[in-house]
Amino acid sequence: EGDHMKKLVSLIVVIALSAITLAACSKEQTKTFEGDVNGKQIITSLTYKGDEVLKQSTIGTLKYDDLGIDKEQAKDMLKKDEKAFKGDKGVSFKIDYKDDKAVEHIDIDYEKADIDQLKKKLGFVSVKGKNNKVSLDKTVSQMKRNGLKEKSNMTDHDD
Repeated sequence: EGDHMKKLVSLIVVIALSAITLAACSKEQTKTFEGDVNGKQIITSLTYKGDEVLKQSTIGTLKYDDLGIDKEQAKDMLKKDEKAFKGDKGVSFKIDYKDDKAVEHIDIDYEKADIDQLKKKLGFVSVKGKNNKVSLDKTVSQMKRNGLKEKSNMTDHDD
């Protein structure tokens, strides 16, 4: 009787494992990039499935001193960004003005967003892959062209 039970258990394990491997192919993963763009410290995370980018969330930190500006000038400078994203569907944008820096939070849900609109605003160069999806490969090479480097996932949890 014990043998019969063992066989059953190992069968269940095999089925469970194969289900897991199937899911792994299409599960959401994340890549994180960071770098300095026009004096802004940028950290961007892409959530993707296969070659399709589903979401992008970006934190941009702008230190007033680095740019030789004060809080008010920073507000003027970032107003453009804020206007660009205000009211777009699938996009949330907010800025926190601290005493020494401004922090932008931009979250884009590509499944809801109007990609053509975004392309105009962000100056994306053909990030679209097939069937109007945002292509991971193209987005990654765009990031690298903009001077962002991919963070390895090993160090993600150190800070």
